[in-house]
Amino acid sequence: MGNRCIAGIDMRTGEWMRPCFGSGDEGVPWNVRQVEEREPELLEVLAIPLANDGPHRDCQPENHLLLDGPWGKVGRVEASQILKYCDEDELLLHNADKRIHVNNLLKIPAAERKSLCLVRAHVKFFTEGTYKGKKVNASFLYGSHKYCLPVTDYEFERKFPAYSTAEADCIMTISLGSPYDRDNCCYKFVAGVIEL
Repeated sequence: MGNRCIAGIDMRTGEWMRPCFGSGDEGVPWNVRQVEEREPELLEVLAIPLANDGPHRDCQPENHLLLDGPWGKVGRVEASQILKYCDEDELLLHNADKRIHVNNLLKIPAAERKSLCLVRAHVKFFTEGTYKGKKVNASFLYGSHKYCLPVTDYEFERKFPAYSTAEADCIMTISLGSPYDRDNCCYKFVAGVIEL
């Protein structure tokens, strides 16, 4: 519907922040997320008016409700400057699977629960056809586990040629979605790709 999920790291605290619009289920509308009359870009430093609390924090503790006001560009960082924020856990967002059941997620102590992380990995990208068109996947090793997750980074996905493959060293933002109605699981996906 033209809305997008936006997330980033607060440079003062090193903690993730996910701005949420309305109920937090529909993403951030185009007219709200504009910075200088264009889409925000990866590695930009932004000033975004946020509340201290937000929706669905039981599963996505990084959520913060958007407050009224314009978004501003403060600066830009290089990929090398965000390497210090990369996770080095054994498991990717709590387990070695592509999803986690909400009951298992809620068993994790609130202080340890997270739905966003930054990882550095050598990634094999490939596409597959779906009834909606092309889907880009990322296959990579993290810890001692292999993951294959869909890529939802719009710009990366849009530019990636259909039915092709590629390999690159990358920094990726991995996100855990809201519980899916059919199986009550939160699925992992690659929300942002920065090639090194």
